[in-house]
Amino acid sequence: MPYVHSNLTILYGSQTGNAQDIAERIWRESKRYYFKSLVKSLDDYEISKLSVDECVIFICSTTGQGEVPDNMKKFWRFILRKNLPAGILDHLKYAVLGLGDSSYVKFNFTAKKLFKRLQQLGGVPFVPIGLGDDQHDLGYDAVTDPWIENLWKQLLTLYPLPENVKPSKNVSVLSRWTVTSKLLRNVNNVSINQSIYYSTRKIDHFDVTVTENIQLTEPSHFQDVRLIKFKISDQNYNPGDVIVVRPKNLEWKVQELEEVFVTNGVNFSQETIVSLKEKEFETPIPDVLKYDIPLRQLYSEYFDLMAIPRRRTFEILGSITDSELEREKCIEFTTAEGQEEFYNYCNRPKRNIVEVLQDFPNATKNLTLDILFEIFSPMKPREFSIASSCSWHKNEIHLLLAVVKFKTKLLKERVGLCSNFLAGLQPGDILTAWIRKGSFKFPTDAVPIIMVGPGTGLAPFRNYIFECAHKGIASANNIILFFGCRNESKDFLCAEELRKFHDERRLNLICAFSRDQEQKVYVQDKIRENNNLIWNHLKRKCLIFIAGNAKCMPQDVRQAFIDVCKECGNMTDNEAEDFISRMERENRYQTECW
Repeated sequence: MPYVHSNLTILYGSQTGNAQDIAERIWRESKRYYFKSLVKSLDDYEISKLSVDECVIFICSTTGQGEVPDNMKKFWRFILRKNLPAGILDHLKYAVLGLGDSSYVKFNFTAKKLFKRLQQLGGVPFVPIGLGDDQHDLGYDAVTDPWIENLWKQLLTLYPLPENVKPSKNVSVLSRWTVTSKLLRNVNNVSINQSIYYSTRKIDHFDVTVTENIQLTEPSHFQDVRLIKFKISDQNYNPGDVIVVRPKNLEWKVQELEEVFVTNGVNFSQETIVSLKEKEFETPIPDVLKYDIPLRQLYSEYFDLMAIPRRRTFEILGSITDSELEREKCIEFTTAEGQEEFYNYCNRPKRNIVEVLQDFPNATKNLTLDILFEIFSPMKPREFSIASSCSWHKNEIHLLLAVVKFKTKLLKERVGLCSNFLAGLQPGDILTAWIRKGSFKFPTDAVPIIMVGPGTGLAPFRNYIFECAHKGIASANNIILFFGCRNESKDFLCAEELRKFHDERRLNLICAFSRDQEQKVYVQDKIRENNNLIWNHLKRKCLIFIAGNAKCMPQDVRQAFIDVCKECGNMTDNEAEDFISRMERENRYQTECW
C-alpha cells in the first residue's frame, strides 16, 4: 500500500486566477511528499473544518483599495466576527502567501490582515508571511518561489518522512484530470460559434453588441487608442465600476500553435473532441470543462497562447524531452541559480508558450492531451474601467482601450491578447460580459474632487464627469481633471467633449502635453504649477483619484501633492507625508493603476 503522509489543506482567495494557480502548484508539489492534500477556494471550503484541520496554507490576493476576492468574501465575514473566542484556532499551524501590487496603498492588505487575525484566534504560523508583488520584474514568482521552497522545508520539519520513504520524483508531470478524446467529423460545425462558456454563464452575465470601434489617436501616432461602444439592455452601473470580458486568441496565433504541433509530429486532429474526468475530489474540474469540447475551441477560447510560461512549464518539458540538451536547459530554468537566465529567456523578451514549444521540439513531440492542461494557463477574463455614464449614455457601455503592441529583442512584434482581440471587433459582434465594482469609490453628491488621469487613465473619470453632468452637479469649482498625453494634436483623448465641459464651466480641465515643447511637461508638473488651486481644494477636504500607468506616474504624482502641502501649507517633509498618508487611510486619496 502506498505511503500516505499527513493531511494538508490549501485554500485560496483568487480574483483573476493567479492565487488559484499557485495553490494548485502547491497541491501538486505536496504529492511529492505524499501529503493527503486538498485544494479549494475559501468560500468552497467547509468552514467548520477549520476547527479540526491542523495545517492550512492560505494563498490570497488583494484587489482594488484593499478588498478581498469574490470567492473568499463569505469566509472573510466569518473569520472577522468579533464573537469568535480568542483561542479557537490554537490547534492550527498555518502559512499565508499574499499576492498584491505595490503601486496600491493597501499593498497585500488581505494577506496581512488574515495573517494577523489567525494569530489573534490562536493559530501559529510556521513560515513568515510572503508578500508577492506584481510590480517586480519577475512578477509574483520573485517572492512565491523562495516562499514555497521554505514552506516545504518547514513542513518536512513538522511532518518528517520516515527514513525509508524518499520524496517522489514522478510528480512533475502530475496531471489533475484524466483527459480522453474522440474524433468527430465536421467538428467546425459543432457549436464553434457559441462560446464554450455559454452553458456556464452566471445570472449576472449578459450580451453586449459592438456599435462603434473608433480610433481616437492619429494614425501616425505610435499608440492606437480605441473608444469601443457596446449596446446593452437595461443593465445598471455606477462611476468606478468595471466591465469584465473574456477574450479569444487571435486566429493567426491559433494557427501558429497548430503549425508547431504539425511540424513536431504531434497527432492532435482538428476533429478531436475532448472530455475531462476527475482523478480525485481534491482538484475539481472547472464548470466550463465539464462538457465535451472541440480541441480547437480550447485553443481559441480556453488556453492563453500569449502567456509567458512559468517554471513549472519547464519542469514538465524537462521531464518529457528526449534531448539531454533541452533537459539541462529546462532544469537550469527551474533552479534558483538559473533565475536570471530564465528571466532573460522568458520575461524580458515576453516569450510566450507557443514560442517556447517551438524552441523545445524534442519535448513538444511528446505532448499528450492531459499535459496540455498543465503547461497552458487558462485564459483569464479582463477588466476595464467603464468610460461612459449609465445615466447619460443610455443602454451603452464605453471602453477606452490602448492596443498593446511593442518590440523586444525577438523579431516578432509582441501583442496584447485582449486589447488586440477587442480592437479587431466589428459593429454587430456580440460578447458576453459582466459588471463588477471597481476600486474607486466616487462621491454621489457635489464635493471637491481632483482627478489625475493620463492616457486611458481618463476612462473612470469620463464616467464620473458625465454622471455629474447628468445630475446637474458638474462644476469647475469642484471638479478638477489633470489629463496628460504626448501631443495635443495626436493623442488628446475625447478632446472635444472635455473642452466643451471646460468651456461650460462644468469641469476645470488642465492638460499636460509632454512632447509639444522642448522640455517635457507631465501631469505632476501641472499639479505643482497650479499649487494654489490644489491647496484650496485640499483645504476643502477634497477627494483625490489617480488612474493610469503604474510604472512611475503614481509615485511622481503623489510627490507633487506632497510638494504642494509643503509649499502652500508651510508643512515639513514629515507633516506633508503624514497629510497625504492620512488621506490614503481615509480613502480620500485613491489609486487605480495597471
